Amino acid sequence: MRPPRYRSLRLVGRACSFALAATAAFPALARAQGTATLRGTVTSGIDHEPLAEARVSIDVPPRVAITNGAGRYTLRDVPAGRYDVVFTALGHTPLHRTIELAAGQNATLDVELEPGSLMLSSVITTARRAPAPASDVAATVNVLSPEQIRTSPARESQDLLREIPGVELPRTSSNVGGSAQIVSIRGVDEGRTAVFFDGIPVTDAWGEWIDWSRVPKALLDHVEVIEGGGSSLYGNPAMGGVISFFSHPIAPGSYQLQVDGGDRDARHVFASAGVPLGSAFSAMVSGDYGDGGGYTLVEPSQRGAIDQRSTSIRRNAMARIEYAPSSRLTAFLGGQLFSDDRNLGTPLSRDRRRNGLLDLGVDYRGTAGALFSVRAWDSDMREDQYATSIAADRSSERLTSWQHIPSHDWGGSVQWSRGDLFGFESVTAGADVRHLGGRMAEQDYTVGGDTVFIHSGGDQLLTGVFAQGVLAPLSRLRIELGARVDRWGNDNGFATDSLGTTKYADKTRSAFSPRLGIKYQVTSSLSLHTAVYRAFRAPNLAELYRKFFSGTNENLPNPGLEPEHVTGEEVGFSFQPAPWVQLKGTVYNADMRDLNTFVTIAPGQRQRQNVQKTQSQGGEVYLALRPVEPLFVSASLNYDDDRIVAGPTPASIGTRVGRVPLQRAVIRGTYSTAKLGALTLLWRYEGVSTTFSGARLKSFSVVDANYQRDLLPGTSAFISVENVGDTDYQVNLSGAIVSLGMPRTIRAGVSVGRD
Repeated sequence: MRPPRYRSLRLVGRACSFALAATAAFPALARAQGTATLRGTVTSGIDHEPLAEARVSIDVPPRVAITNGAGRYTLRDVPAGRYDVVFTALGHTPLHRTIELAAGQNATLDVELEPGSLMLSSVITTARRAPAPASDVAATVNVLSPEQIRTSPARESQDLLREIPGVELPRTSSNVGGSAQIVSIRGVDEGRTAVFFDGIPVTDAWGEWIDWSRVPKALLDHVEVIEGGGSSLYGNPAMGGVISFFSHPIAPGSYQLQVDGGDRDARHVFASAGVPLGSAFSAMVSGDYGDGGGYTLVEPSQRGAIDQRSTSIRRNAMARIEYAPSSRLTAFLGGQLFSDDRNLGTPLSRDRRRNGLLDLGVDYRGTAGALFSVRAWDSDMREDQYATSIAADRSSERLTSWQHIPSHDWGGSVQWSRGDLFGFESVTAGADVRHLGGRMAEQDYTVGGDTVFIHSGGDQLLTGVFAQGVLAPLSRLRIELGARVDRWGNDNGFATDSLGTTKYADKTRSAFSPRLGIKYQVTSSLSLHTAVYRAFRAPNLAELYRKFFSGTNENLPNPGLEPEHVTGEEVGFSFQPAPWVQLKGTVYNADMRDLNTFVTIAPGQRQRQNVQKTQSQGGEVYLALRPVEPLFVSASLNYDDDRIVAGPTPASIGTRVGRVPLQRAVIRGTYSTAKLGALTLLWRYEGVSTTFSGARLKSFSVVDANYQRDLLPGTSAFISVENVGDTDYQVNLSGAIVSLGMPRTIRAGVSVGRD
């Protein structure tokens, strides 16, 4: 196998060749046609007043503007041509307007948005892999809008997701936990949810861990969450659902600078800029740096001499060259460098991650609104983990193992979509490929001073083709028909220890993932939806090939692991009897089989095997209120009874799946005016949960707050308080040792910029 640096250079060469070929394929469109500027004012159809925080966008080339307090927006450096401009705002119906822009023109487009959904007012892409009104989708859809992101007290992109009760995260923030995090949806166990940032997977190649800090909150435009199996479109990673983060396009001439700091020496800086380069080329650059803000994790009464404040240093740099010669073609080539260094609360326990990413894309808008898109990426990850053993009185610790995990991830996708074809309202089809390669070198240090060396790893190639069509036989009825075929192969698997090297046989498998969704608009205020699906997950490289020690247990690889499967159903409704109130809810069932879990095969030896079946049953309900225009209140509740119905031991049957809380609830209120600013209060509740080992964690609730106000045009200041009441709440139990969540944390900052 070629070293990763050569693979990366080879991908760069291919990327440049592809970009040149794409340009040559459309010579009439590739010539720069000059640019225009589009301005206007968005007003509300409710009171005809200017509407702040409305989103104005075009998709090729990507341009987004958010209206200011006077309802004004500006889209700069837009190539001459014909555009479909999309206007969306919370509580209003999405609006499409077509406009022809000439080179050098300063055009004006004023619109008024009529009352609409308080929850599903966005145009989303994740649920169908093509733009569609969220209110038309036959699935449980949650969207965090630009306004909700801007006014959220959350520090990290991961913490934004805590507003969505169906999404289950570790109780500790990603800012103070280990660098590699997990997520699940509706109890479909950890590592079984697809997470994307601008269409590129965020999960790593070795163990499907997530570096949330690779997605800077300050760069986000919006977040889309689709609950329930998404394998019919996204294949392997989407067994539980899909989380998609989308960055705010950095248009030429735009910029942003945010500086903030807070308790426990927390510091954070974010900067971005769009630089016009001429001849339809532009550059977009951004950087994000943060450190401090950590705390001593162990409960005060249990702390010993070695317990100290956790620390983290996060660095994130991104750059992209964009070529946008016309309203029909755009191409880009970009890169990202990311690093994360953490101390996990004792002198010797440390994590370190380094990641480099190259990505490219081409979007071509053809006749009849057809959109052809290509994406590709190449990513290298280097991770080092240091594990320790701590004395019972926490007076000392010793290093027990060091793991070095290099991994490599490359892939790409081709997708085509258009509306009104062969009787379908819309059709989407495509194919994708992803190659994962990873190794783990481990040194284990015994009490007697001996060192055990273990080396293991392998490769995995996943390919899939998919198609989805949406039928509208009646004006009130939408029928979504989707299916996908996946095939993957595991190869080059091995494990080396003091006894020698074991090589594992190559293996291939395939999966078929269908989905049927139906949405029916019963009346203008009431809609119903239902969906049935089948989804799967291939075992990852760590589960297949990783050989390691954990305490006194030797954990053996199992290259014979089979894929996991889930069959799910859901029924939901949305009811909006008046413009100021909306209620929606869903009940669901997911039967998961062949889940792999650790089984004791001999004293002191464990191995992952496909022996576990679980069933997740529950429901969620959402309420949104806007009694007066400045005030928006939302409340949501999730109940998830996720239990093992067949497991490695008879005693495990009937027990709850670890890290899935029984209930989660959120109440959010935001009061916002141009004169007073925006005040947000967020109450979060999490019911009884268990750790991975089954230890019980108590329920808790906390209140977070954020106040934000414009000081000058383009300049705003904010102050955020997490855990206002300084509540102690459990995030983990290790034996008798209790780890606590984040104490009261105050941050303040200033942001300057323009779209």
